[in-house]
Amino acid sequence: MRDAGNESRKLGSLLASRNTGEDTLRQSRIETAEPSGAERLAFLRRRGGVYLNRSRRSVWVHARDPEDFVAASRVLKWIRGAVATDRLLLTSSSWRTCSWLASRFPNDNVLPPPLGARPLVGRFFRQLRPLMLVCVGDIERIGIPLLERARRDGVPVALVDVAALPSPAIVPYLDLCCVRTAELAEAIAALGVPRARIRVTGSLRGDAAFDAGPCDDASQRTIAALEPLLATLPSPPGGVSDRTAPRRMDELARSLPGRLVVATRRGRRCDGWEALAERLGRPATILCLGNGPSSEDPRLAGIAHDALFRVNWRWLERGLLTQPDMVFVGDLRTTAHVRDCVFGFRTVAWESEVLLRHLLLNGSLRRLEYFTCERASPFLNDDRWPAHPTNGVVMVATAAALKPRRLVVAGIDLYLDPRGRYPGDATPDNDLPQMHSREVELEILERSLADFEGEVTILSEPLRGALAARGHGRGS
Repeated sequence: MRDAGNESRKLGSLLASRNTGEDTLRQSRIETAEPSGAERLAFLRRRGGVYLNRSRRSVWVHARDPEDFVAASRVLKWIRGAVATDRLLLTSSSWRTCSWLASRFPNDNVLPPPLGARPLVGRFFRQLRPLMLVCVGDIERIGIPLLERARRDGVPVALVDVAALPSPAIVPYLDLCCVRTAELAEAIAALGVPRARIRVTGSLRGDAAFDAGPCDDASQRTIAALEPLLATLPSPPGGVSDRTAPRRMDELARSLPGRLVVATRRGRRCDGWEALAERLGRPATILCLGNGPSSEDPRLAGIAHDALFRVNWRWLERGLLTQPDMVFVGDLRTTAHVRDCVFGFRTVAWESEVLLRHLLLNGSLRRLEYFTCERASPFLNDDRWPAHPTNGVVMVATAAALKPRRLVVAGIDLYLDPRGRYPGDATPDNDLPQMHSREVELEILERSLADFEGEVTILSEPLRGALAARGHGRGS
């Protein structure tokens, strides 16, 4: 058995040394580092249409600075729940802002708006399929070609938190204009915007300093102004939310060349539960760590285990329990960051996409050792559930299927931990991503643990409480 040893001592000392300074909000301390030459080039490529992001339907929110997105955070949160789509499309003309958005909203599509050439604008709309455009303060940098395409496609345009008069060229494209003052409303009406399309909502930042966060009253007035526009958006067919993969690599993976490439990479695949158990040394105790705050619970320092399961690669930055035996992949960058383990995939389609991307985009000839749940059981297939299970839940289901004597679970906090999404990341956006469902998460966990005969220890208070509320008493 792999005992606590040096890893546990390191865990205990690091946890003890981290002070409460990590728990303060960081909105006002947004990084201002300049991009490298490679980052500038990548940013320009994305503006030139070189990206794989896509969506079947999205709500597009554009702003200039991170502070604008923070000020509109309550409006964004409302949009997430008001429109049936997996993710938002968040854009900014600033590299700094896009970098911040990508780290803060990893489940959304984050891009700069395209350059004004019609083919690039057309590709942007075909790939991302926006239903509505909400500009927070800044609309000038969007450009007339994008606004013309929005008008042609019947995409309503709302400009919110307006502090200055927009240029006359922008005015004809506005379906809604939420301004800070009555004087500004009069000035915009004089430009020809119908008064029925103008609302005085106040400043989303209020009159307080930026650290005070968004102004509740202005947020509520902005939401009330947006509601009629959102009510006109078409519903998805059959009422099913968007389940489209965010990138096009999956299409290549399903093509004949893609299948042939993936077929040549299968030499290190673990086929079936027995093969996986054998590869992992038939562990008696499996420690499953998600990425939530309880993944750094001090009690972990005293827990011995035979196999460590983790999700993605964020934990590498924390330097704790960094030698996993199996890593479940939800972030396409995982295989480039993590080595010397078995990678876990939920479906065959996702397996193919990750393997192909690892070869073609990461430029790596390293053959990955991997296991795909769908090949062993249809339990976690897409068509069985109304929302995608998170990789944390897939991890626990896999561990339970291996039938160890003891299962220890931490870091799966259902986005309910008041400390935030991740350890040391006390941002206020601790919302369950739109493509997931807490009900689905709990249902899968209940089923996975129902027939498990071993001991279950759950160190996540939110998870233990949610399971207990459903009558599932294990894990105490």
